[in-house]
Amino acid sequence: MRVWTCIWFWSFGCTDYDFKSVNDNELGTDEGEAPTSTDGNDTPTTSEDADTNQDSNNEDTQSEDDEECTESYVAFNIEEVSTLQDAVSLSVAGWNQDAVVLSFDDSTLNENQTWRVSAVEILVLISDAYFPHFTDGQEINIQVFDAPTPHGTSSWTMTKGIVRSEYNWMSYLLPQDAYHASLYGEFQQQGTWLRFDTTTVIPSSGMVSSDFLVGLMWEPPGMVKVGYSNFNQDCERNWSNYGDGWGLNSENPEFFGCSWPMMRVE
Repeated sequence: MRVWTCIWFWSFGCTDYDFKSVNDNELGTDEGEAPTSTDGNDTPTTSEDADTNQDSNNEDTQSEDDEECTESYVAFNIEEVSTLQDAVSLSVAGWNQDAVVLSFDDSTLNENQTWRVSAVEILVLISDAYFPHFTDGQEINIQVFDAPTPHGTSSWTMTKGIVRSEYNWMSYLLPQDAYHASLYGEFQQQGTWLRFDTTTVIPSSGMVSSDFLVGLMWEPPGMVKVGYSNFNQDCERNWSNYGDGWGLNSENPEFFGCSWPMMRVE
């Protein structure tokens, strides 16, 4: 499965950090949307707006405190550590939540700087045979927990409905050992990267836990499939809900495996 949808961007004051700078060409965006950035007041702006502001307000910008600006970086990209293996949903697999523990080195921040997850991308898949018959508007959710465990922790949740005409779709061929897709012979898939701007739900005051969770949630009937990575990821960093509540896969006596959702996180 493609590694996905977790691209993490960290937002913090304008200081040099050893992170990979976001390249607009690397990140998927909804069709018709301009890539966005955030200004010093955490106000989303288009790339064009940002250029205009830099030209017209250069003097003001230079006189402002450096602490007022923000930067975004890729924190996690599943495709850098794994490959696309399967297409999974609640309707075919039976589990309704899945999340991965991620980490941010907040020791690099100054006292007055904050960070937060600013975007999550997931790889949505629809089989070739089913694509013409897919009912638009079906929903998928992403969740961000400000803790390394979902127990006793609330989450920021975002929901999007899949309308095929709003996205650009690419062909994907799943491997022959894809478990769930092979049950229906659905190796040929159409896929798109679905982007969630989490700055609309996570406040600019930031997150506090250097270890946190990012994942998926399906609600019945849970028909939207998401790409899953090859079954070779760390079970101690993979929480899942197979219908009886959250559990860490490394402690699961039935051991269903440790594939991760195809995510990118900013």
